[in-house]
Amino acid sequence: MSDPRIDSLTDEALRLRLSRRSIMRRGAALGLSAATVAGILSTTHRVSAAPKAAAFIQQRQLNTLQATYFVPAGQEFFTKAAQDWGGQNGVTVTTDFIAWPDLQPRIASAVEGGSGPDVIEMWDSWPYLYYQNMVPVEEQAQKVSDAYGGFYEWVTKTASVDGKWYSIPHGSSSVAYAYRISLFEQAGVQDPKNNFPKTYDELFAVGKKLKEMGKPIGQALGQSLGDPPAFAYPYMWSYGAMEVDEDGKTVAINKPEFVDALQAFTQHWKDAYDESGLSWDDGANNRAFLSDQISTTINGSSIYLAAVDAKKGASTLDYEVLVDPDDIWHSAFPAGPAGQFCQLGSRSMAAMNYSANKDAAVEFLEYFFGKDVFIPWLEAQGGYIIPMAPGYADLEIYTGNPALAPYPAVSSYSRNKGYAGPANQKAAEASARYVIVNMFAQAIQSGDAAGPVQQAEAQLRRIYGS
Repeated sequence: MSDPRIDSLTDEALRLRLSRRSIMRRGAALGLSAATVAGILSTTHRVSAAPKAAAFIQQRQLNTLQATYFVPAGQEFFTKAAQDWGGQNGVTVTTDFIAWPDLQPRIASAVEGGSGPDVIEMWDSWPYLYYQNMVPVEEQAQKVSDAYGGFYEWVTKTASVDGKWYSIPHGSSSVAYAYRISLFEQAGVQDPKNNFPKTYDELFAVGKKLKEMGKPIGQALGQSLGDPPAFAYPYMWSYGAMEVDEDGKTVAINKPEFVDALQAFTQHWKDAYDESGLSWDDGANNRAFLSDQISTTINGSSIYLAAVDAKKGASTLDYEVLVDPDDIWHSAFPAGPAGQFCQLGSRSMAAMNYSANKDAAVEFLEYFFGKDVFIPWLEAQGGYIIPMAPGYADLEIYTGNPALAPYPAVSSYSRNKGYAGPANQKAAEASARYVIVNMFAQAIQSGDAAGPVQQAEAQLRRIYGS
């Protein structure tokens, strides 16, 4: 009597034209001996029905899902690279890009329904939420890490799941303060390139003058993945509060010094900020800055790169860019009494295990992270994405323009969401629920900081079980 496992694997290998490694991996998972797997390899290599297998391959489909790129050239490069790979491997590849706030709900829907995109971009610690629905890629991730000098600590702390890899990290959009040199000079700052405010108090004081000039600070504080948490977490840390202590359980957000600082911020918001920022998403501040409505904002390098494109006559935006890139500079974050901090977590690419083409999804990731594709992908974005490992740090896009120097430097003062605990499933849940961001928005709306801090504290205690 034939072994159904052998018949099944032989049929699968023929139909899907599995690689030698894939056949060996499947055979091991089925509990087949090395000799049996060798026999299957021999059988499949001698088969004469290659045209039939190739015809089936042409029917394979692969769909990728990512957040929309803020540097269109990077999105265009990825789409073309994916289609090139598909053409070479007999796979129809489609690429979907959606608004940042919509990415996590789409992932949750796919996981719950057991169907959806085959390859998905994960943000920060989301792998902790979905790793059971992701294909393990330990071998592939380790290969990428080894090739480029080992992943940064901020990468392993956010994209891995207790040190195990279910997705391959590609880095993150970095963040710094983008500001108008001429406007800061008008506000009384001498040599603005070298004298951006070093503390939040200094920033708010200059911001008040800028708002009086009709050019306030711009800050998104709606429910969006990028700019709102990029401001809220560092400000909280700078005044001594955090989600939990080092034990990963004890909630440590309700600190008197932070409550006072958040209370003061409700007034600074009125004095120095564009108050419509409570409803902004991650693109609104870009538009406001480039349209000459605000003087400074935290952002990736996409604002500057868009201004450069516009000056060249190559803008892809649906509005007129009024700011000259020569009037834009960048600075690291200000500091508070507890120090200077930035929030950083790595994005990563995952193959989903509900996919009918899991092996193809993993093979695509191996292709994407190869030097011939990944480095040009980084270069297409002009340094907007800072990579996940130091082996890329010497690329011209990171070293050639002093205006962008603060972006790759954030690794030296960044923390992960969930600090001082790990970026685990609980930290991912707190982030997905916008606990920290909502606390800021509620304090501004009510004019009271104590109540929103207490509410956030209660939410974190439920999440962390403390």
